[in-house]
Amino acid sequence: MKWIKSLQFKYLMIIFLAMAILPITVPFISLLVYIPALVVEDPAKNSSFSGSLDLEDMWHKEAKSLSEKNEAEIRDRLQSIHKKHPEAELFWVDSNGVTRDTYSVEQTLPETWSSSYTIQFMKSAYDADPFTVVAFFENNPNNGFMVIQVDRILLEPPIQRLGDHYTYIYMFVILLILLLFIFLSWLFFKSIHKRLLRLSNAMQNKGANGIPQTVIVSKMDEISQLEESFNSMIKELEQSNQREQEQEQLRKNLIANLSHDLRTPLTTIRAQLENVKNEVKTTKGTEALSSIDQKIDYLGSLIDNLLSYTLLSAKKYPFHPEKTELNRFIRKIIAQWYPALEEKKFDVQLNTHFEPIFWTIDQQWFERILDNLLQNVIRHAAEGKFIEITLSSDENHDQLVLTDKGKGFNEKSEKQGARIGLTIVDMMIKEMDLTWTINTGELGTTITILHEKTRKAPPS
Repeated sequence: MKWIKSLQFKYLMIIFLAMAILPITVPFISLLVYIPALVVEDPAKNSSFSGSLDLEDMWHKEAKSLSEKNEAEIRDRLQSIHKKHPEAELFWVDSNGVTRDTYSVEQTLPETWSSSYTIQFMKSAYDADPFTVVAFFENNPNNGFMVIQVDRILLEPPIQRLGDHYTYIYMFVILLILLLFIFLSWLFFKSIHKRLLRLSNAMQNKGANGIPQTVIVSKMDEISQLEESFNSMIKELEQSNQREQEQEQLRKNLIANLSHDLRTPLTTIRAQLENVKNEVKTTKGTEALSSIDQKIDYLGSLIDNLLSYTLLSAKKYPFHPEKTELNRFIRKIIAQWYPALEEKKFDVQLNTHFEPIFWTIDQQWFERILDNLLQNVIRHAAEGKFIEITLSSDENHDQLVLTDKGKGFNEKSEKQGARIGLTIVDMMIKEMDLTWTINTGELGTTITILHEKTRKAPPS
């Protein structure tokens, strides 16, 4: 029976009810309008006329009863009838054709009635509105006649009197039903919109772990199925995120432990290598030992980078930013590297700015960045024998540019590793709120570290 709770079924029920109500509208309106009218308009409870035949019969009886009466008695009786039926127009004409007493008469009557005018009056009043009854005084025709005129609508049954208003009432009820249908449809879709909007907001509002929060399932319909699926997805994401964090932590611990375990045998190998150097006398053996020594240095550098990357990823690498004058700092680092660059016969060009340039950086981090970049230059651009370090400044930013004339990073090399050193450079630069770019090709590589002057320095 889940289909009964579905949104489709609910909306179809709204349409069905709207269509079902329309056929019963006519009898419903009739009951609503006519029954109260019949109760209120009951002839026994008021002085309304019951019909044209009764009025005509009543008027002729009155004329017959007044045939032997004098003028005063006729006047008194007409007054009594007018009080009972104030909506009627009454008057009478005596035997001389003179218009006598009138009651509520709106039309203009002649003072004296001729035979021809009387005939014309009766002819025009026949089957006309108002309904007119002319009654002669019996047994004494010379006494004249008396007339009563009543609007025909007052002689109709109460239901017939409401006929002119029935169309307006019916249209009003139809409009009311239509507005009710629109209102119910609006409530229906507003509820759907509200729930969908709540689900959309839940998707966008993420928790501390970067995963949205679950939503409360309130009803059992299609949207609730979507909400349940969404909650299931959130639970799977949370479980996956937890497994990923556990695996990441395990990997970091493994790397840290492995880096520590590798340092000890490397130190031992290096010490033994120094002892072996004194024993090797041949040129070939000396070259082999030198190659081994280089590989040990390279392996040690990889271990240091691997450990540094692990600490940076875990946010455990010490970070102490401070305001630093970059010209002096760059010259100090290049001076430390100058012997190694000179040994590789590099042409070193250092261009610093003529005015002091201050950056808020961690000096050990920035020294590590320059060490990694210069190591890459020695490994990958040794054939170019050139490096240029330029520090410049303008109104918007400062920049440090390192340029070499090697074959570029895209060139395959036996010294090419996993580039973990550049990954460490990227992480450190971003942490110090700097940006950098690498343009590399067959004619060389240009690395630019950019410091925007309007950018807020990281907190110390």
